[in-house]
Amino acid sequence: MSTVMIQIMVGWVKNLFNYSKVEEFTLVEEVTPSRMGFHFEHDELKRLMVRLKGFETVEFTDAYGTPLTPEGIDKRFGKDGGIDCIIHIIAPSEKGAKNVATRIRKIFVKGDY
Repeated sequence: MSTVMIQIMVGWVKNLFNYSKVEEFTLVEEVTPSRMGFHFEHDELKRLMVRLKGFETVEFTDAYGTPLTPEGIDKRFGKDGGIDCIIHIIAPSEKGAKNVATRIRKIFVKGDY
């Protein structure tokens, strides 16, 4: 219904002022709670990926093992509403992996991303 109203208004303004540039208007996509959730999750994950960029032993993948990057996150919409991100810690030793996991856990808890 709002789309029709926008089209009527654009047509009315165009006819009233004979303004040809009005055709450049594009309809805005309706913001739903679901879409807001996707945007929130995308932004959170991108911030986390940027924050952990300096960790050479950390990799982000989806549930199928496909690597994730901050540039590609906005194109991902899971069927259940999530992105399905898995954080892998690949370190040469178990002690190193535990050290990185502890540092990442502190980043999560403090919200430092």
